[in-house]
Amino acid sequence: MSNSTSNMPSTTQRLPPQSHQTAYVLPLFLRRLMTNRLAVISLIGVILLILIAAFGPMVYTASPITPDYKAINQSPSAEHWLGTDNLGRDTLARLIYGLRVSLIVAFYVELLNISLGATLGLLAGYFGGLLDVIVTRIADILFAFPGLLLAILVAATFGPAVTEQFGGIGRLLLVTGSLSLVSWPLMARLVRSQTLSIKEQEFVTAARSLGATDSRIMLTYILPNVAGIILVSSTLDIASVVVNEAVLSLLGLGIQPPDPSIGKMITDATPFLDANPLQVLFPSLALMLIVLSVSFLGDGLRDATDPQSLM
Repeated sequence: MSNSTSNMPSTTQRLPPQSHQTAYVLPLFLRRLMTNRLAVISLIGVILLILIAAFGPMVYTASPITPDYKAINQSPSAEHWLGTDNLGRDTLARLIYGLRVSLIVAFYVELLNISLGATLGLLAGYFGGLLDVIVTRIADILFAFPGLLLAILVAATFGPAVTEQFGGIGRLLLVTGSLSLVSWPLMARLVRSQTLSIKEQEFVTAARSLGATDSRIMLTYILPNVAGIILVSSTLDIASVVVNEAVLSLLGLGIQPPDPSIGKMITDATPFLDANPLQVLFPSLALMLIVLSVSFLGDGLRDATDPQSLM
C-alpha cells in the first residue's frame, strides 16, 4: 500500500514547466537584442531622453513659463542655449518640460493599455464564451472609429469641463484617458489571439490535468509566454501616443498654456517661422528623436522576441 501511494504523481511536484524554452529564451533574447546595433543605439537614446526629462530641470534651471519681453525670438546664446520663443521664454527649458509631459502621457497610457487591454485579452482568450464575445464586440466598435479622431472627440467634448474643474492635471488625465481609449483594443486583440493558441499547448493541458487552477495557469504558464508581444506592442505604441499627444496639443485640445508641450511649441512658433525658424526646428527635431528612438527599439524587440528566431 505504501509503495503504491509513493508512486502516485504529486500535483505540486509534477506540474510541467512553463514552456520547453523557458531556461533559454531570456539569454537568447538579450543576445539577439545586443547584436542589433540600431536597437541598442535607440535604447541608449530612450534612456537619455528619460534622464533628461527626469533630471534636466535640476541642471538647466531656466523657467519654461516665465516670459522675458527683452529676449523675444533670440538666437542660441550662453544664457539661452537654444534661444527663446516669441514671448522670450527659454526654448530648452520648455523642451525639457515638454519632453517630460510626452513621456508621462506615454507611460500612463501604456500602463492603462497593459492593465486593461492585456488583462481583458488574457481573460477573453482563456475563458471564451460570453466574456470573449463582449470584449471582442467592444473592441470592434472602437476599431470602427479612426483612433485619433475618437481621441479628439473625447478631448474636445470633455476638455473644457475637466480643465475648469481640475486645472492642468485634469487636462493631462483627459489626454491620457482619451489616448488609452483608442489603444487598448489592439492590445486586447493581440493578447487574446496569443492566449487562444497557447492554452491549447501540451504543457498547459498537462498542468490542467494535474489540477492547476485557472488563475495559476494564466499567471504561471500563459502570461510569461505573451509577455513578449505585450512588451513589443507597448513599445511600438509609445511612438503613436507621443505623436497623437502632440497632435492634440497642436489642435489646442492637449496640454494648455502656460504648461509647455512639444506639439504646442510647434504650433506657437509656426507664425514666426520667418523671423525665428529655430523655434520650429528644435521641437520638431525633439519629436522626431523620440518617435524614431522608440520605433527602432520596438522593431529590435520584435526581432529579438520572434518565436522563429528564438528556436
